[in-house]
Amino acid sequence: METIKLKIKRVSYVNPDNGYVVLKGESQRRLVTAVGTLPEALDGGKLAGTEFELAGVWEMSKFGRQFAFSKARIITNELFYFLAKVVKGLGDKLAGKLLEHYGEKELTAILEKNPEKLLEFKGIKEKKLKQITTSWAKQKNLRDLSEFLLPHGITPNLLIRIFNAFGDEAVKKIRLNPYSLTEIRGVGFKTADEIARKLGLDFASRYRVEAAIHHLLLEAGDQNGHTYMVPETLYLQLSELLDNETEKVDPATFELVVREMQAAEKLVVDQGRRIALKAFYYMESFLDTFFRSRSQEKFPPLLTADTVEKFIDQQQQQLNFTLAPQQRRTLTMIGTGKRRLYALSGYAGTGKSTLARIILNLLGENYCERKEITCCAFTGMAAARVRKLSGFQAYTIHSLLKYQGNNRFEFNRDKPLPYKVILLDEAGMVNTQIFYRLAQAIRPETIFIMVGDPAQLPPIGAGNVFADIITRPYLAHVSLTRIFRQSQDSVLVYFANIIRKGEMPPDYEQSYQDFIFMREDIPNYFQLKKELPEKELREIRGMCNDRIRQLILELAAKAVTRLKFPTWDFQVLTPVRRGPLGTELLNHQLQNVFNPESPCQTERFGTIFKVDDKVVHLQNKDMDCARYQPGASPRHIGNWRHQRIFNGFVGIIKDIDLENELFYVIYPGPLVVRYNFDHIRDIIDLAYCLTVHKAQGSQYKYVAIPLSNSHFMMLNNKWFYTAITRAEKKVYLVGQTFALKRGCTNVDTTIRNTFLALQE
Repeated sequence: METIKLKIKRVSYVNPDNGYVVLKGESQRRLVTAVGTLPEALDGGKLAGTEFELAGVWEMSKFGRQFAFSKARIITNELFYFLAKVVKGLGDKLAGKLLEHYGEKELTAILEKNPEKLLEFKGIKEKKLKQITTSWAKQKNLRDLSEFLLPHGITPNLLIRIFNAFGDEAVKKIRLNPYSLTEIRGVGFKTADEIARKLGLDFASRYRVEAAIHHLLLEAGDQNGHTYMVPETLYLQLSELLDNETEKVDPATFELVVREMQAAEKLVVDQGRRIALKAFYYMESFLDTFFRSRSQEKFPPLLTADTVEKFIDQQQQQLNFTLAPQQRRTLTMIGTGKRRLYALSGYAGTGKSTLARIILNLLGENYCERKEITCCAFTGMAAARVRKLSGFQAYTIHSLLKYQGNNRFEFNRDKPLPYKVILLDEAGMVNTQIFYRLAQAIRPETIFIMVGDPAQLPPIGAGNVFADIITRPYLAHVSLTRIFRQSQDSVLVYFANIIRKGEMPPDYEQSYQDFIFMREDIPNYFQLKKELPEKELREIRGMCNDRIRQLILELAAKAVTRLKFPTWDFQVLTPVRRGPLGTELLNHQLQNVFNPESPCQTERFGTIFKVDDKVVHLQNKDMDCARYQPGASPRHIGNWRHQRIFNGFVGIIKDIDLENELFYVIYPGPLVVRYNFDHIRDIIDLAYCLTVHKAQGSQYKYVAIPLSNSHFMMLNNKWFYTAITRAEKKVYLVGQTFALKRGCTNVDTTIRNTFLALQE
């Protein structure tokens, strides 16, 4: 190991995924190239002109002789580096004057204890002081976190994510419980466990086993939707997670720790066959009671049968069409009902939205005032859609409950919602936790109507509430079955329902008004597979995927010339994040189509964000939010509040503040959310191309879907049904015939293990 001093002239390369940097600089009057991982590159500081002491070895590469370092320490006055290179807008000159005036020791003390004193210095105003103090706290805490985690294999990019999630208390929280790291997307149990072991935790520690049990049960909910695991599966996964080639945890310890966690009321063991986190069990038990009690016929009828019949006749005259018998029966069931809970389910094209609007009109004209009726949905786009279609007020569930941050809501069991009728649209999207919060806030006498499509993908997160509950015999539930096809040339809804059954639609290669399959196959592929080596086959498959991508980009380019709001109305949906047809590459290329020029942009972690870009929120997280007033500048908003923004919310970047490293996104509502540059790719990413799960609850006028044999494992009929029903006017399927057949006929038989599904 050798030590050199290097004054950096420029940073030639930064890898945003692993923090690897290539530095060009001067050491003992010689030009030197140095390579390694540098924490200081994380916060966007300007490294040119900064001197470091590097420890490493000289090596010869294809680029020539270079110094590969494993340790780095700033030699340049660290305070000067912070002020001049990290604080935006301060610069070398003012930083030098501050140090000259106060001296390093006094200036450090001022920053730590009395930063307001800097207002006495010429050139420092309130805004600049805020930048200095904010940057000082972040730099100090980020440096502490870097020194703590980088030796354990945490990459700089992941370090930023941990800092975003845990904030200033990151080191303290991780020392207290290293397994809290598993809360971060991209940090697995193994990494957290390695850190815990290095901090002295014993291999067979019950604390280690408890952390693993909690992690597996939580992961089963987050990743697979299960609210419980059977003991055999849990214990097998514990062994796979905790054991290595030389050490094994005694399986008896698993059972012992489960009993201890049960005694401490951290777990529920139901009839010895189902192990669950207490929260999951409690929430599903509450929901079971909620649904049963609201289904009892213990209230007087809302209306008379004559009133309902008279209303139906009036509606048919106003709408100029005749309601189907099933629709009339539904209106009569609810209008004369003695319950306070109803469910309306139906596949694409069965008229759910139309019937829901008529039901609300019936109640708004004959039962209560329209202002006493509200609708809600999981996402902002779904809420905006039901508001437009129904004519009634509609909110996201969290806006309706007035989320206050830290998992607290203004409306709850003690302060229920004031409405007489609440309609939940896209109910199949709502997981157990959010359904529980909503149910808590609904008064016993309030009429609660759930509307959803049971054929769509299940919700993100634990549980499958709507799909579970509509099978209960006690529930007043109507399943709409008649499909209203608009015309002979309109087949989207018709084909979607064929795919839902696991079948191939007929004549799918014809061009229709709302459905086009653009075939891009590899000629004689199965014969080539017998004759050619794998390397050549990979090249052929790669060229096919490139052609599919090019066709997608051409469709996007046509949308730009033909549509009034192309960014919002045209959406690409894909099953994968990585690869030639994944969201990462397609987003980058689609950005150049939809938003090639922008008045302002920034780049972080290899991703460029521009004003007017379409973006998607990636985590369920409390953010700084405000009501957006069209035409107003988000920078001048003073009353920011914490509000939960959910995984899958899609919006548009309204403004980018380069000086303060902030950007502002407008979501349907309208709601404006404030982000900082470190959130890019961690909390928020481009959304020109989305996975189908991210697009659930949303609809777009035009949808394009790449179909490749490379996606074989991801394709099933539930995914495909959900994907094509996101299109309102037209869907373009671009790709290989075999992939299309796989998506249609591979029937998804996945079952979620939930307590609600067990109830009778």
